[in-house]
Amino acid sequence: MSFIVKGGGPVNWSAVTIDADKNMLGFGMSNMKQVVAAMVGGDLVAKGLGGVLVRIPAGIANTVLTSAGVGLVPTWAPGGLYLNRYFPVVISDTLTTLIKATPDATNNKNAPITRAHVNVYQDTPASYVKRVDPAITDTLAGSAAAPDATDNHNAPAHTHFDLTKVVDGAVADDGGVQTTETAAAQNATANDMTLLPAVPAGNDAYYFGLGHLWDYLTLNIGTQGNGVWTITWEYYDVDTTWHALAGVTDNTTHFRAAVGNKTVLFTRPAGWALTNVNAAGNMYWIRARVSAYTSVVTQPKGTQAWCTVIT
Repeated sequence: MSFIVKGGGPVNWSAVTIDADKNMLGFGMSNMKQVVAAMVGGDLVAKGLGGVLVRIPAGIANTVLTSAGVGLVPTWAPGGLYLNRYFPVVISDTLTTLIKATPDATNNKNAPITRAHVNVYQDTPASYVKRVDPAITDTLAGSAAAPDATDNHNAPAHTHFDLTKVVDGAVADDGGVQTTETAAAQNATANDMTLLPAVPAGNDAYYFGLGHLWDYLTLNIGTQGNGVWTITWEYYDVDTTWHALAGVTDNTTHFRAAVGNKTVLFTRPAGWALTNVNAAGNMYWIRARVSAYTSVVTQPKGTQAWCTVIT
């Protein structure tokens, strides 16, 4: 750089003394020339301490120009937490579904027997006759051969059975007076069961009992009844009262069916409870109660009775 000298004087800037009060018509002076001369590609310029321009050399690749604060020259530094300024959220990559893949092929092998199985026949107890001297050692080699074919048959499970036996208890009720007729109901003597009194009345009844839960009654009628009355079949419930049986099919026709074996079918009650009728035994009882009566011509009699359990 050069300038025009009027009237003589210094011809170089280095020989010029500038009055500090002069502002060079608004133009400032700086060390821009020296800074620029030292710069290479990628360098930056910043204002340093005392207002002097300084060169900031290019940083290492992938570092970040980081401010050191007001009045201080920035520097290059690793990104670190400073990247939060550019990525203010957390990026999460989560696999939410468990994926199960089936292998292309599998191969299972039985582990070989690692030791021989030995069974030695000795002289125990001593009273036995010794078979061979010395003792015989029976050794099973560690190998197993697969059979050519196998055939398995499951044995049928016979869990269902019907059990029919004579009643465990029988009681006749005539106007509240009860008479135990268990022996009569268990034997084959004809007409020894008083199914109804000679002149029935409301609530007269005949009771049949078994020590196990059961499913239907078979009654051998010895004398066919004749008259007008209605029988209601009932059971003793856990609430300690008698209830009507459900699903009743009375093939005795209210004790008016013909002579012979007749069944009384019903649905086994869920609330059936044990009770003791006339001290004949703690059993599961049903009863045939006269719920309506008009007239009688022939008193019905029974010969024998059975209970059947279905499993």
